[in-house]
Amino acid sequence: MNAKILRIVGVVLASGVLSIVLGSAQQLAAEEILKRSIESSYPDQFVGTSTLENFEKKKLTSTYRIKIFKKGSDKALLEVLAPEEAKGQKILRVGDDVVILFPENCRIVPLSARQSVLGTGFTIADTLRVDLVKDYHAKLLGTEKMRERPAYKLELTAKDDTVPFARVLYWADTENFLPLRSEYYTETGKLLRTAVYEERKQLAGALRPSKITIENALEAGTKTVMTTLEMEVKDLPDSMFTKEALLESCKRP
Repeated sequence: MNAKILRIVGVVLASGVLSIVLGSAQQLAAEEILKRSIESSYPDQFVGTSTLENFEKKKLTSTYRIKIFKKGSDKALLEVLAPEEAKGQKILRVGDDVVILFPENCRIVPLSARQSVLGTGFTIADTLRVDLVKDYHAKLLGTEKMRERPAYKLELTAKDDTVPFARVLYWADTENFLPLRSEYYTETGKLLRTAVYEERKQLAGALRPSKITIENALEAGTKTVMTTLEMEVKDLPDSMFTKEALLESCKRP
């Protein structure tokens, strides 16, 4: 093999290696951006109080006040504070196991992460399983303006079919990694819904979006607005995230 051919082979091999290295670096960058964005939105452990407002055909149809307890990426508890007819209902998630407690008869019923929370546009995965890093592969598509802010644009693809949405487009602020917008698609590319993150304020010691609006892409004028009123970093015992604890709370006067 002459020197010219050797040089060509060397260039080709070097290009291949460089592509692999760049591809790996981009993958790491995308996952790091997503990780920082999730961390900027929620503390690892917290207790928060929020309102859920449901709109159909642009008219307010229901309002709920809820309390959320979250520990790490696999334990969460949602308690309904109002209205009176739903007060005391609790949704518990530990790993992939999700159940709801009906306090009037102390009955526990299994749920799916894809199911709606209290008939709103938020699924159980939205409110109790905020773990995009674990559930999705991330790819950095580039940067672009989103709502007048420079943003990273990420493409997230589900790691398995237990994840509610096959593909997500996700925009995070390049300055502070706070989420700006996300779009949720089926495997065939059909847009199901969008989420917009707004009204940043100090929550649990950091600047976070306090308002998330989820719009149903299949029904015009149908949306749910979740507004975080309070959020506090708090150490939570594992014992509160059990079915036994749910039943015990139901029996209390």
